[in-house]
Amino acid sequence: MAEVAAIKFSDGQMPRYYRIGSLEVAIGDSCVVPYGKGETVGFVASIEPHPCPMGAACSHYPSITRLASEKEIAQWRKLRAREREAMALCKRKVAEHELPMKISTVEIDESHNKVVFHFTADKRVDFRALVRDLAGALRARIELWQIGVRDEAKILDGYGVCGKRLCCAGYFREFKPISIRMAKNQDIALAPSKLSGCCGRLMCCLAYEEPNYVAMAEGMPPIGALVRTDDLEALVVDRNILDQSIRVADRDEKLHTLRLDEVREVVEIRDRKGRRVKRLQDLEEEAEEAEQGDVSDILADGENAPQ
Repeated sequence: MAEVAAIKFSDGQMPRYYRIGSLEVAIGDSCVVPYGKGETVGFVASIEPHPCPMGAACSHYPSITRLASEKEIAQWRKLRAREREAMALCKRKVAEHELPMKISTVEIDESHNKVVFHFTADKRVDFRALVRDLAGALRARIELWQIGVRDEAKILDGYGVCGKRLCCAGYFREFKPISIRMAKNQDIALAPSKLSGCCGRLMCCLAYEEPNYVAMAEGMPPIGALVRTDDLEALVVDRNILDQSIRVADRDEKLHTLRLDEVREVVEIRDRKGRRVKRLQDLEEEAEEAEQGDVSDILADGENAPQ
């Protein structure tokens, strides 16, 4: 079984996985690995005894090029130190210019001639004065790239509420649109804390199982529908799509669990305002009020009738 090494490039970044191949590496070793359009140095954070730490095929991971030399390690440490200095300088200058932006990451190329900052902002930012200050202080070409909050999460990396690495940082190649409808189709509670990812947007994993839920939900009574069995008439208050069962409340608000094959009739009902009915008593009370209203209207018309 092939082994995969988790390579880290700085203390603040999550690791990337590389195939070890025939090399002999140990935890803490510095290696030269493919990165972006070139190569860079990183250190081995861990060695996985299995080929697929993220559930993907081992062939999807690039291979470690070679062990780094002492000179390359010294250059790498110098580069990381300069990036930390550049980050601190940029944040200080942003505060001085009172710019509404948040610096996310900084990257300095191997030649030290170009410094790229990534930032997030709610709107367009005029950072020309900031670029002039940074170029004069760092004596390099400065680039500032505005990214979205989802891109920021992908760059910074991290772990989701599931305990696994963020999907966007692990294997996503492009973001797909996620809608609240996907959560509704899976009968997930619409609580922001349960639906939002580290980026503050809807979690990408809402799209993973949604097609299966939609297919399995076909033919199931919707919540709020009136169902009848051989000996029961009740209102659907909850349903378990995977278990293919529904939870219903009768007129006494007693709860029952029914299998789909027990349901003989399904009637979708709404109140007079088109809202979903939550209790059978509400529907009956509304019907009584409607009848009383009709009688009152008739009496009123009779009193106003010409003599």
